[in-house]
Amino acid sequence: MSSAAASVQPGLWSDFWRAPHRPLMLCAVLAAFGGPFLAAGDPQAHARLMIFGFAGAAIGAYLLTVLPGWTKLRASPRRIAALTVLWLVGRAFPGPAEALYFLLLAATLAPPVVMHRIWDRSWAPIAPVFLAVAALMPDLEGGVPPLLVAALIGVVGGRALPAFLSSAADCDPPADRPVLRIGAALLLLGAALWPHPVWFLAAALCLIWQVPGWPLRVPPASLLLLLPWFWLCLALLLLALQWLPPSFATHALTMGGIGGMVQIFLARVFARRVTGGGIVLRLASIAAAAALHASVAARLLEALPLAYGLWGLAWAVTLAQLVAHLRQPHIIPVFIGTRRKSRNAATASGDLVR
Repeated sequence: MSSAAASVQPGLWSDFWRAPHRPLMLCAVLAAFGGPFLAAGDPQAHARLMIFGFAGAAIGAYLLTVLPGWTKLRASPRRIAALTVLWLVGRAFPGPAEALYFLLLAATLAPPVVMHRIWDRSWAPIAPVFLAVAALMPDLEGGVPPLLVAALIGVVGGRALPAFLSSAADCDPPADRPVLRIGAALLLLGAALWPHPVWFLAAALCLIWQVPGWPLRVPPASLLLLLPWFWLCLALLLLALQWLPPSFATHALTMGGIGGMVQIFLARVFARRVTGGGIVLRLASIAAAAALHASVAARLLEALPLAYGLWGLAWAVTLAQLVAHLRQPHIIPVFIGTRRKSRNAATASGDLVR
C-alpha cells in the first residue's frame, strides 16, 4: 500500500460493505452492461435500468462515499447492504422498490446533513427524494428522470471537475461558483416540470459559463474530464434548439453526460496513488473513457452495433478494473489524492446508522 494513502480496515469482505462505492458501483457497472440488451425490445425497461439502476447506484455510491468528508459520519455496513438489496429488488420489481431505494438513501443522508447544519449540502438528501417520486411514474416518455440526474451532475460536477483539473495541473482550485451550479440545477428542475426551450438554453449557458474559469492547461489525458460536461451542454442545446430528433439529445445526456461522469469518478477510484498524495489515471481508465465517448458519437450517428460494442468494451474494461480494486484494501480518500486533514477522518468516525 502506498505511504500516501490510508487503509481503513483489513479484511476484503469487511471492506466491501464498509466502502459504499464498492457494492453500489459494482451494481452500476453491471447495469451499464445490461442496458443495451433492453434498448430494442423494451425501451421503458431500458430507460429504467439506465436511470434508476445505473445512475441510481452511482449516485448512492458517490453521496455515501463523500458523506464522511462532510460530517465525519458514515453509513454502516448494514445500511449499505440494505441499500444494495433494495437496488437489486428494484431491478426485479421496478417502481415502488426503486422508490424505496432512493427514500432509504435520502433517510441516510438527511440526519447528518441536518445535524451538522451544512445547508449548502442540503441538495444531497433532496435529490434522491425527487428520484423516488420519478420512479413511481408509469412511463419515462417525458424525460423527467434524466433531467433530474442532469441537475445533480450540474451541482456535483461543477465543483468536482475543476478540483480534478486543478489536481492534474498542480495548482489551487478556482473559487467555487455556487450561483451558476445551483442555478443550472434549478433551471433543469424547471425544465423537468414545465418543458420549454428557454429552460434548456439558460441551463446550458450556466454550465458553459463555468468552464473558462477552470484550469485547462493539463496533460492531454486529463482533458477527458471535460467530455461529460461537453455532452451535457450539447444535449441541453439540442433540447433548446429542437433541430434534431429528441433521441439525439437523450443519448448525449444519458450515455455521454451521465455515463461519462460515472466513468470519471470510477477512474479516480482506480488511479495510481503517487508520493505526495497525488493520483495518476491508469491507461486502462483512459482507454475505457475513449471507448465510452466514441460509443456516444457512434450512437448519434445511428451506428448502433458499433455504439453498443464500444459501450460494452468501455464497461468491460471498467468491470475488470473494479474486480481488481475489490481485491485491494480500502483506501481513503476515495475520489481524490490523500489529504492530511482527512487521512484519519473516516477511520475515526463511527457508523452513522445500522
